[in-house]
Amino acid sequence: MGGQDWVRAGQSLPRCAHNWFSRSYSNSLKILPGPREVARSGFAMLLLLGLCLGLPLFSESQEEAQIWDDTSEQVMLRVPRQLRLLQRLKTKPLMAEFSVKSTIISRYAFTTVSCRMLNRASEDQDAEFQMQIPESAFITNFTMLIGDNVYQSEITEKEKKSSDRIKEKRNRTTDDNEEKGTDMFKASLVIPSKDKAAFFLSYEELLQRRLGKYEHIISVRPQQLVGRLTVEVNILERSGITSLEVLPLHNSRKKGSGKAEGDEGPPPSTIINHNETFAKVVFKPTVVQQAKIAQNGILGDFIIQYDVKREQNIGDIQVLDGYFVHYFAPKNLPPLPKNVVFVLDISASMVGAKLQQTREALVTILNDLRPQDRFNIIGFSNRIKMWKDHLLPVTPDNIRNGKIYMYHLSPTGGTDINGALQTAIKLLNNYVAQNDIEDRSVSLIIFLTDGKPTFGETNTLRILSNTKEATGGQICIFTVGIGNDVDFRLLEKLSLENCGLTRRVHEEEKAGAQLIGFYDEIRTPLLSDIRIDYPPDAVERVTKTLFPNYFNGSEIVIAGKMADKKFDQLHVEVTASNSKKFVILKRDIPVESRKMGNDVSVTPGSVSGGGKDPNHLERLWSYLTVKELLSSWVQSNSEQEKEQLRQKAQALALNYHFLTPFTSMKLKKPGLHPNQLEDTHGMSAATGPTTVVQNLREASMQPEPAPKKPYGPRIKISKTSVDGDPHFVVDFPISKLTVCFNIDGEPGDILRLVSDHLGSGVTVNGELIGAPAPPNGHKKHRTYFRTITILINQPERSYLEITPNRVILDGGDRLVLPCNQSMVVGSRGLEVSVSANANVTVTIQGTIAFVILIHLYKKPAPFQRNHLGFYIANSKGLSHNCHGLLGQFLNQDAKLVGAPEEYGKNLSNHQPSPRAEGMPEAILKVKGRRVPVVWKQRKIYNGLEQVDCWFDKNNAAKLIDGVYKDYLALHPFDTESARGPSMSRKAEPDSLHEESA
Repeated sequence: MGGQDWVRAGQSLPRCAHNWFSRSYSNSLKILPGPREVARSGFAMLLLLGLCLGLPLFSESQEEAQIWDDTSEQVMLRVPRQLRLLQRLKTKPLMAEFSVKSTIISRYAFTTVSCRMLNRASEDQDAEFQMQIPESAFITNFTMLIGDNVYQSEITEKEKKSSDRIKEKRNRTTDDNEEKGTDMFKASLVIPSKDKAAFFLSYEELLQRRLGKYEHIISVRPQQLVGRLTVEVNILERSGITSLEVLPLHNSRKKGSGKAEGDEGPPPSTIINHNETFAKVVFKPTVVQQAKIAQNGILGDFIIQYDVKREQNIGDIQVLDGYFVHYFAPKNLPPLPKNVVFVLDISASMVGAKLQQTREALVTILNDLRPQDRFNIIGFSNRIKMWKDHLLPVTPDNIRNGKIYMYHLSPTGGTDINGALQTAIKLLNNYVAQNDIEDRSVSLIIFLTDGKPTFGETNTLRILSNTKEATGGQICIFTVGIGNDVDFRLLEKLSLENCGLTRRVHEEEKAGAQLIGFYDEIRTPLLSDIRIDYPPDAVERVTKTLFPNYFNGSEIVIAGKMADKKFDQLHVEVTASNSKKFVILKRDIPVESRKMGNDVSVTPGSVSGGGKDPNHLERLWSYLTVKELLSSWVQSNSEQEKEQLRQKAQALALNYHFLTPFTSMKLKKPGLHPNQLEDTHGMSAATGPTTVVQNLREASMQPEPAPKKPYGPRIKISKTSVDGDPHFVVDFPISKLTVCFNIDGEPGDILRLVSDHLGSGVTVNGELIGAPAPPNGHKKHRTYFRTITILINQPERSYLEITPNRVILDGGDRLVLPCNQSMVVGSRGLEVSVSANANVTVTIQGTIAFVILIHLYKKPAPFQRNHLGFYIANSKGLSHNCHGLLGQFLNQDAKLVGAPEEYGKNLSNHQPSPRAEGMPEAILKVKGRRVPVVWKQRKIYNGLEQVDCWFDKNNAAKLIDGVYKDYLALHPFDTESARGPSMSRKAEPDSLHEESA
């Protein structure tokens, strides 16, 4: 579907989004402004006059300075004076926030980019959002907010006639801001005066292992200094994380940007926290730190490298909800000998730095060859210049002579790609045929060019056919294309059809360094002719299982569906060749034990088919399957076969909302207002700072009218809660007693508040944030809850992540609700109600309800932080085995021993003298334990209500089961119950009714 299919401005868009939406490849969306009369020249002259006369500029009202949650005010407070003046003089809107959040689960990465812009000017302004995404990633969603209108994207079919054209555009560098291995996504619009806009982009990718490490790259190029710039990456690897490194910001092609002076480690302000299986990396530079790196806002690539534990040679196999993935990366194997021919383009276009850098790189590569390898060198233009007529062993003399030969090659003439390839293939075939090779070896061609075929055979289809026929599937071709004039599609197909890889080197980049890096990936072959088999009655729809080679530091990934979930074991058999022997590995993998122990499942895509939440392994399987279908489509020369592949790839991409060369993205009409968010069929709505709104299940759904008044709590809140610093309150309604206690945790601790994963399927965790203690206080620091995570496992898996600013809801569709707007959403027994800047009510199956109070400070003191309070409103649906710091008391009762009779009653009806507070009064008997308590008054519900309670001042040492450390979760999504407190201290069922002295 071409440009005519985009929503037209005159039909559905306001004047701030004109004309039509167009794309360059599948990863670039543009909203091009149409003609409009805007007079900026007079405005610019007024600015200049103001500067000359020293007049105050932009004296806006305080209300205007606080547009959109005071974001702009915070930005201007943090920007140095000179930079602030420079930003004000610019005509482009102010970017108030730029944030990227990635969640990586078992090498599969979900990334969401959000950008907020403010137009503080008195006239309309053009705005552009652009983001470089990895070339291997699939965009899954794009949402745009203009004022109060929400424009959501949907993935639709694309006419097959445009597929070739789109593919070509993908491989052509058309933007100066593009980097190697990336695609550029762009969206342009016009923001009305004194208004706001926001962009939310979401994409997914499978991280590839190269040189022994996985590399996750996030482009941080907001094009201006940003008041709130955040990059957050969460990594969860069940097999364990062995190494984790954050590299300096990398930006090789931008002028006036790059890493800060003297910066050799992680970028400034980077915080890294990780344990054995979970890691969290946060990059949050201030405006001053950004300016030191790059005043134009182009900071570069934020790069994380890590690797995982590997204990079995047969690999790591994970099974979850009917899908499996097999990661195969053996180690400690002797390298295979390689027969390699270096084919170097020496046509006239290679003159100068390109040829010089290539020569220097080949010198390095020749020095790296092993004694058991064989090699030769070919230079080609319109003539083929072969160094020797056979392959030579690696000796000091041969290496020296090969270097001399390379430096005597001079650029001239045209480009005979077909002749050069045929000559190299003949050399390799002759060597293998004429030598009785006892050791198994790998035959490789490393082919480098900067142009298109201009001499000899120039028809690309015949070049591909000749090459494939000559190699016979026994020779792998690795291609490197240099510059903008290279026929990259030809090189890509040459590599795909001949078990190789391809790389592109941009004109401004150093070809030598890229060639060395490319060679490093393939320098050590360990296995050849790899075949991985599974029982045909146990699995189905498995991705590719045959691989010509395995190189050290890489990884083979296979995914599929379990044909029968009742299988207790999965039999895996790997056969391959290694040096002098034939390798066979067999193993039965227990299926049940391979499920994710923490039940983490990130599902940013819309619900497919029957509406069941797809887990990360299912999305990984769909990602790999679509990639293989696209690769097969590129290789195929049969029109009938290409059409079948296109239909399969398109159907799968539509089902999982992947933007591919066979699908297109359209923005729907603004059918949802941020305050109109109730949808009984599926979840969809407004967006927040870290995640993107997903597509509506049905395009025809109409929003209900916005409520006239903000939503208030619709459920009566009980006293059982944790709030403030943090202060715990437990209500025992039978005995009419209220007990309170404090927990002195550490910043960063994640406390398990409610743990009923095996019962009702509900878990609640709270993450602490630190703050300095008030002056003259008895504490060394304060702690508050900054994040409450609620995980629900029945009847459908979903989770909520609540902060003072937003609620992330993943329950089929991924949804973000801003906390500064009142709204209600519900789906499949789960309802979330937000009362603007006040509270969030979560109701589960009508029998469980939690209320999270939002505490915000306009001008916080040094010891204050925006934080949350957690209240249990309804616990009927929680099981009797519920545990956690609060959950363990829900099905218990307490008794007061040794207190005056009037104190044994409900303290709310008793008014003791002020001096009585804090004095030892009684012994509390709960769960068979005797706990010394004192009478105390405590305020709850944001200070609106005061409760009288019996206070355990020993940090609940005798009140709770076990000790404080027993209630620490490994990460916010942890539901593991094996680390719970010892049962030895739990009470007998009738212990409360025993008589006490």
